[in-house]
Amino acid sequence: MTLRERTHPDLAEVLQARLRANRDAERAAEDERPVEGLEAQVVTLQAAVAKAEALSKQRQDEAEVAVRRVGALKAHIATREAAVAEAEALSRRLQQEAESAVKHSEVRIATLMTAVANGEALDKQRQREAETAAKRIGELEAQIVTLKAAVAKAEALGKQREHDANAAAKQNDELVAELFKVTSELVEMSKRLAEQTAATDKARTELDDHRSRSWWWEHGVG
Repeated sequence: MTLRERTHPDLAEVLQARLRANRDAERAAEDERPVEGLEAQVVTLQAAVAKAEALSKQRQDEAEVAVRRVGALKAHIATREAAVAEAEALSRRLQQEAESAVKHSEVRIATLMTAVANGEALDKQRQREAETAAKRIGELEAQIVTLKAAVAKAEALGKQREHDANAAAKQNDELVAELFKVTSELVEMSKRLAEQTAATDKARTELDDHRSRSWWWEHGVG
């Protein structure tokens, strides 16, 4: 079967039926119409056949163009289907990658949230430690101020004690000097008193001796 027959299977049958009808008509009218009319009819039929062949050729060309167009469309559709399949595969892969990225992001976010929570807890702990340290520093500063005041007071008291000690030492030195002076005077007075006592004793002895001699003189003379 030719392409023409595949494309227009009814056209040949129509022409054959028309030719058979014309032949039957010609046979029926052979005795009634003249030869010139037959020739004109033949010419008309030939023109109709030529027109039908031209139309068939046109339809055949159009059918071939349509077949090529269908082939091109099928190739285009196949290309589009391949592109769609590739796009679907790419979409599935991207979806899987997106789901994996979402899971990874969720894990990362959970890790970050844990880190943030730990950081906040550590920050609170550091804040409490800083507050405790600040409080301790305040207490130490107060103690330092107290100790400085005590040191200043101790230094002032030490200076006062040193001044008092120096004054006492000076007074002691003066008292020792005075005592030494008094002692020296007492020693001198003791010496003078001893001398006076010795002189008195000597005078008393001389007086007693004189009295004794005087008595002897008085009694001897008598």
